[in-house]
Amino acid sequence: MLAFTRVTKRGLMMERIVIVGSGHLAQALWEGWDRSRIESFVSIVARSVNHRHLWQSPIWEQRVTFDPAAVGEADVIVLAVKPKDLDETWYAIAPYVRPRSLIISPVAGWSLSRIRSLGVNNPLVRIMPNVCAAVGASTTLACFSDVSAPDVSLVMSLFSMLGTVTVVKESVMDPYTALLGSGPAYIFLLLEALIASGEQLGADYGRTRQLVSEMVEGAARLARDRSNDPLSEWISKVASPGGTTEALLDILRQGGWPSMIQDAVVKASERAQQLGKAR
Repeated sequence: MLAFTRVTKRGLMMERIVIVGSGHLAQALWEGWDRSRIESFVSIVARSVNHRHLWQSPIWEQRVTFDPAAVGEADVIVLAVKPKDLDETWYAIAPYVRPRSLIISPVAGWSLSRIRSLGVNNPLVRIMPNVCAAVGASTTLACFSDVSAPDVSLVMSLFSMLGTVTVVKESVMDPYTALLGSGPAYIFLLLEALIASGEQLGADYGRTRQLVSEMVEGAARLARDRSNDPLSEWISKVASPGGTTEALLDILRQGGWPSMIQDAVVKASERAQQLGKAR
């Protein structure tokens, strides 16, 4: 059995946390909490060795177990598994879960009511972080079911360590899963294309990756901090008539890029809804 210790950090009582699952999201959550120095209160219950390569050897050896009974020591259980695996995972750990353990599900498409249908009677949180949690920059959404005020505060504190947290109605979770949970992949695809273009023009990969990443970060900050300004105005400010930006935008618009992105997000949202209905 893994050993846990409760201590106080930043004035908060740190709870014993078990992440069930060892894939990319589980690893991102671990990294983010590691940056916040609460990793000593976090352990992982893996379902297989398929994601062994994601983890540094000391962490895998010291913090990962395959024993579902490890959740019996947890105050907080995070179900970081694939949608198709959630029911099987819950049935495996359910005999060991304490009645008041807080259950947190970041599983795409699984509504609170559907999770309840598995026999989950614990305080329950549906949450949607993203892989940017690894660097403390996740945009996380949360909604709650039968959760006490102290536990709500605990969830907000834990996930604020990983970025921002916004409480929303569950009805918007699937659309925002497409926008925010899947969203980093859209940005990575854009970054990949920009970097490849730089290489094609003779620029160094490493420097181009750093500079393009900083440029995207700057544009995102401007969009956030100047939220009263229409983004179309900023596009116009960058795109001088007959200039380089206008030439770039003409190609993107001819290719249907804006509507293509909208279609992609809608498709991702529809897929989240399908995952929620699948059996």
